[in-house]
Amino acid sequence: MGDAEAFTREFLPLYHPVPPARPGVCRICHSGPNDSEATGGPWATCASCKRTTENLYGHTEHVVPISLTAKDTQLYDIVVRKRDPAGRRKRSDFLAATVACFYRRHAGCLQGLAGGPFTLVATIPSTRTERPIEAFHTMPQVVGKVGALARLHRPLLLEADDRLATVLAGRRSHRAAFRVRGDGLAGARVLLVDDLFVSGAHAQSAASRLIENGAAAVVVLVVARLINPASRDPYSARIWRESHDRPFSFDRCCVSDHQAATGAGRAS
Repeated sequence: MGDAEAFTREFLPLYHPVPPARPGVCRICHSGPNDSEATGGPWATCASCKRTTENLYGHTEHVVPISLTAKDTQLYDIVVRKRDPAGRRKRSDFLAATVACFYRRHAGCLQGLAGGPFTLVATIPSTRTERPIEAFHTMPQVVGKVGALARLHRPLLLEADDRLATVLAGRRSHRAAFRVRGDGLAGARVLLVDDLFVSGAHAQSAASRLIENGAAAVVVLVVARLINPASRDPYSARIWRESHDRPFSFDRCCVSDHQAATGAGRAS
């Protein structure tokens, strides 16, 4: 998308910065609370991510949300309620521009997590149970509009069993929720692109299947991480509040922020 920069510029107020992993912030979802403040252990995993990654063949700890979102926000309307943004813009173009702007700046961060350049890009099939599966899921269209990703994209994942859609809808993961189309995954470094991360059941189930079929690394890039600042959990309210304390910038990400703080890893 050649005009991705101009496209996203008018929507910058919709995005909110994602915190890097730190004591009190989960190293996977970057927002759930963890017990590292009590134990002194760095980059612990929150209870939700622990549950989601249990009983899988494998999982990824490399989840990179571009923005935080909460219910009843404009970004939530676009990503979750599938509404087009204002100004006669298409939802798929908005998502593609968001991914393109972020990837252009942070490909080095993402590849560093994978251990090298990506060899494949995949998306997660829709498993919504409240309506028929759409003939053309949005995210493959989105990836197809991002030049750096389109050339590596393959339709790797398919739903394995309709009955397991209910399991995923209940925010539980399952190692058999997806099946892999074709072969050629041995040693692959896969970038898995999705629009929303809630519990991680979809993303981790997909990552597990890819790893089981030979992928050497899976990194999940999501447009938005959904949190609930109105919950009883004080961490969510605090993180949502902190995300409003500094303006969003595509120059920052939850990976490079951590690297800048520790001096480790490679820069974006």
